[in-house]
Amino acid sequence: MSTRIVFDNGLEVTVAQAESDVAQAVRRDHPSPVTLERSTGRPLHINWDHVTFMEETLVAPPSSG
Repeated sequence: MSTRIVFDNGLEVTVAQAESDVAQAVRRDHPSPVTLERSTGRPLHINWDHVTFMEETLVAPPSSG
């Protein structure tokens, strides 16, 4: 499973982690930016204050980026 995250500016990203793993990372790292993993294995730092929505999805994250 992957998780689609939507920011308040309309930007959407899909990360490799399941929604439950994302929620656990938020609880662990809050209030600091959350570090998640892109499909390429590179870290993605997310300021959770700007996230408006997230949902688990079957769509795989893009392989580049």
